[in-house]
Amino acid sequence: MTKQMHQVDDQSDPRKSGFWQRNPAASEPSAFSLRDETPQNTNQNQGPSGQETHGMGRRNPFENWQITNANDEQETLLPPNNAKVKSAFGLIWQVISTVLLAGIITATLLSMWMPGSLIPGNLGQKVAEVVAEDGGIVSTEVIAGALPANFPINKIGIIVGHRGHDSGAVCANGLTELEINSNVATYVQQKLIKAGFEVELLDEFDSRINNYQAGLLLSLHSDSCDYINDSATGFKVTAALSSNHAQGSTRLVECLADRYANITGLRYHYQSVTTEMTSYHAFSEINPNTTAGIIELGFMNLDQEILTTQPELLAEGVAQGVSCYMNNEEVSQP
Repeated sequence: MTKQMHQVDDQSDPRKSGFWQRNPAASEPSAFSLRDETPQNTNQNQGPSGQETHGMGRRNPFENWQITNANDEQETLLPPNNAKVKSAFGLIWQVISTVLLAGIITATLLSMWMPGSLIPGNLGQKVAEVVAEDGGIVSTEVIAGALPANFPINKIGIIVGHRGHDSGAVCANGLTELEINSNVATYVQQKLIKAGFEVELLDEFDSRINNYQAGLLLSLHSDSCDYINDSATGFKVTAALSSNHAQGSTRLVECLADRYANITGLRYHYQSVTTEMTSYHAFSEINPNTTAGIIELGFMNLDQEILTTQPELLAEGVAQGVSCYMNNEEVSQP
């Protein structure tokens, strides 16, 4: 290692000792020489034109942007104000300006084409109008424009199961289904009117049901007096499958099942929902825009005590379920 260092220091040609300069004579383009390339008969402090070389054998490249030596392999540096640099920056700016201009034109055209009904601010105005007209009762379907104008969304029809037709199921002790349905329906009507809705009670085959228009039609019934098994307890609820608003029917079932179960303590006996319920006659008679449902309040055998002694509690569960649907309230998930 020491011998090699002495060989480098003992070279006789001082022109090849510049440590910063590429060596044109080197076998590889990237090799650097530790020799000074300044001719021996040149003043070390003065270049050919009298410029200072700072003792490094050539003019300091940082004092001139371009080195004109034709044999030099060093890459030519361009000053910031060079014409090529300006041209490159100008091209980039032209591309950016074009993109921005195209975006502005597109946004302007879209804003001119878009209907006012799709603008969020217009939606808020519709909500305000519905609230003003209907005393604060807001239906999601009405806001979305799914129902025709002047549709009575604040109106609720309650069918008293079997009223005007027959007594319904009859128990061994003389208790009739009609008696239970009538007591609960009366309380439901009172509670919903107090909540701000327009509510009317209907007979089982009431002529007014034909093309009935309302925010909701709900039929109240009670289940069999017969003992089936120990599991025959609880309530059932379903909605009109033929409704134009499947989402509203689903929400109605969710609201009634949630509120009625929480208030009455009865369980949702969804396993025994029958085709007589899903194909209830009124579902095919009402206006297609009316959401409709039916609820079996409880089994007249195992649930007879709560059905006969606490009709107002049952009515509270029904009324809160209806309010949940009509007011688009949250439903807790199991």
